[in-house]
Amino acid sequence: MLVSGFDLAQLAENASQRGRQLLNDLQTYLERDYERRSLPDFGIEKAAEIIGCTSQHLRDKEGGGRLPQPRTARVGSLDRRVYNYNEINQIRRLLKRDTNRPTSCVRLIFSNLKGGVGKTSHALHLSHYAAREGFRVLVIDLDPQATLTTAFGLVPGLNVEADDDIGPSLTTDPELIRQNIKRTRWNEIDLVPAQLSLQYTDWQMLQARDDSQHLGPLPQRLSHALERVADRYDLIVMDTPPALGMLSLNAIAAADMILMPITPNFYDIASSVQYFAIVSQLASTYANVLRVRQLSLLMTRTDSAPETRTNITLLNKAYGEFLLTNRMPQTRELQRATGDQMSLYEIEVPRGARETYLKAIDAMNAVNAEIMQHVWQVWRATEMAPPVEVRNDR
Repeated sequence: MLVSGFDLAQLAENASQRGRQLLNDLQTYLERDYERRSLPDFGIEKAAEIIGCTSQHLRDKEGGGRLPQPRTARVGSLDRRVYNYNEINQIRRLLKRDTNRPTSCVRLIFSNLKGGVGKTSHALHLSHYAAREGFRVLVIDLDPQATLTTAFGLVPGLNVEADDDIGPSLTTDPELIRQNIKRTRWNEIDLVPAQLSLQYTDWQMLQARDDSQHLGPLPQRLSHALERVADRYDLIVMDTPPALGMLSLNAIAAADMILMPITPNFYDIASSVQYFAIVSQLASTYANVLRVRQLSLLMTRTDSAPETRTNITLLNKAYGEFLLTNRMPQTRELQRATGDQMSLYEIEVPRGARETYLKAIDAMNAVNAEIMQHVWQVWRATEMAPPVEVRNDR
């Protein structure tokens, strides 16, 4: 039955106004919540483990004046030495434990046609893991949903302005990437944020296609922009939208490594077939501009259900040589961290059982350590191929 007097335009306008107010309230909350957060503190034993030395070695160097005196936190009747990731990396540099550094920058993208597979979560966790190990990381959010941007405390429309995303570097001037790089509370991580207007960049790039000499050929524009800043970083991590439009094509053309998260269910397996078919076509069309050296699949959100085990067997049969050995299981602690817009590495006190947290962090560490092994392979291959890229300090 039709309702007389129904005014869709007015209804939509009212909903839009309420939505804008809701968005403003949410943005304010997210900003305040991020400002209240800080990097977690660790005791001297954990700090020494991350650095790769003994706690006594740290005490000796602090006592001898080679290291600054650490902060302390009162625990009961004792003052414990505490360190965060930034202080740990400073100690690593002062002890000259960062000399085994790469001389080139590896570009890695998380890519899939399908959303909800863990692309953004693993881009966040890999960047945090690499920074924790002392590497300089640039994170580029190419997804207009801007979830990764929000996880770093930047809120589109609040502290991300209209031209702060990667779009202008692809449609106006590749040099603009320099001014779009934002600092984060991790000293080793910088970010190029995203926002909703990034969804129009595919169309804008096509409109600016004639300026190839300045912007570069259409599929290479992101790569040209990255060349302006790559010498500042060891690793560039990119989160792509769940589609293979012009942004994703540029990410593939700019990447040394493609990492495809995939969950072991029927729809993701079907989507992977489409993904590889499209990538194959793209690689054939743009073979002269691609620099990809590695393609890996990461199984995410695994569990012990019978159908999951069956699908894992099928995935191993089809993609065995591409699959990472380690998988990321579905864990309650990871779900909580994702809902709180943070990574497992930023958790100081787990909200659930500590055993659950330790299982989650051990699984994530194993995944990221394996990814970094592949990154090192690309670093070494790049360093063996002249000319060697000159590195500059930040």
